[in-house]
Amino acid sequence: MIAVFDNFIKDPDLLKEIEQDQTFFNDPGVYYWWNAWFNSPADTLKKRLIEYIWRDNCPVRESYNISGFEYWTGIQTANTESRFKNNLGTHYDKDEAWFKKTGEIVTPVIGTVYYPAGQEFVGGDLAVYTDGTDKSPEIVKAKPNRLIIFQAGQDVHEVLPVTEGTRQAIAINLWAEEPYSKQVGEFAIEQ
Repeated sequence: MIAVFDNFIKDPDLLKEIEQDQTFFNDPGVYYWWNAWFNSPADTLKKRLIEYIWRDNCPVRESYNISGFEYWTGIQTANTESRFKNNLGTHYDKDEAWFKKTGEIVTPVIGTVYYPAGQEFVGGDLAVYTDGTDKSPEIVKAKPNRLIIFQAGQDVHEVLPVTEGTRQAIAINLWAEEPYSKQVGEFAIEQ
């Protein structure tokens, strides 16, 4: 399942706050954990975005029994002098610490990618291998204010090369149970 929602955020104040926040993408690749609005307040911009998506404007009819959210930002750029790569290779999302410890694969319930408004770039599309890596992937264009929901723990996926500009996104995974990675301190708690 891949669900795509264009012009997702309708709240102009939230759109503006995300676009103007100079710290939103300061820590790409740092994985955070939030116990969700039913356990703690949405006291940061990223948490408010998660709450906007999954509590206030849930775009899918299916309900999920979750304990919390794993989230992180990512940056891919065409700038060859940057510390960031232009793509993100094939993978599926899983509890990395548990996998390292046991070899067992534990995955999130569902995954989300959101592209904030105000970005201009070429490439950086999301390729999702819904029928296995031996078949052609489904390609979802990366574009501003687009929300993508998919089986991030089941379907191998990748970010195709950015050929112009810089692609920024926030990924959000919903977990039924708190991941071992959080329990052993591999996730940060956003302050």
